[in-house]
Parts: sequence; C-alpha cells; structure tokens
Amino acid sequence: MHIVGGISYDPAGQTTATSGGPNDVHTVNPPAGANAVAFTLESPAIRVTFDGKKPTPRHGLKLSAPEHFFPFAKQMKFASVEQGREAIVNFLWLKLSPKPRG
Repeated sequence: MHIVGGISYDPAGQTTATSGGPNDVHTVNPPAGANAVAFTLESPAIRVTFDGKKPTPRHGLKLSAPEHFFPFAKQMKFASVEQGREAIVNFLWLKLSPKPRG
C-alpha cells in the first residue's frame, strides 16, 4: 500500500470485529511491529476511542462507512452507534516498508 510521497506500507496483520450496539464494546490491539492501520466499516457508524475509555454517544470519534486510515497503530475500543445493528470492522494493520537504497 502506497499512501503519499515516499511512505509505503506492508501488511502486518488483519483483524475483524463486530459490535451489535453501543454497549457491545470491542477492543482491538495492533500486532507487534505495526505502524498504521487502514480499515473498512460496514454500516452503521461506530464510535472509536484511543484513550482506553468506553465509547459512548458523547465520547469517542464518530466514523461512518466506508474506509479510513490512521498513520498510527494503537489500541482502539469501538462500538456500533445503533442498538441491534451490527457494525463490522475489518482492520488491516500496516508496517512501514524499508526505503529502497540507491
């Protein structure tokens, strides 16, 4: 995966998790060596936190489908914003590719 300029990434791992509502919080952890994450989100929207706290309707970054990229790899907690509607999130953890010499 080539994002911009001279930054390139290789896959470091993959995680899929599903939340069925605001109280169905899932924690995802990056694999060792991961530097970034790209993920797809199937509707409905989710709330995501990076501070270790539970996402709530008033706490957390609200993200909608379809694709997102964060240039960091950190533990995340997420939950669907709608009760009874599953939000499926597919995480592709990425590691920086070594720059070619020469």
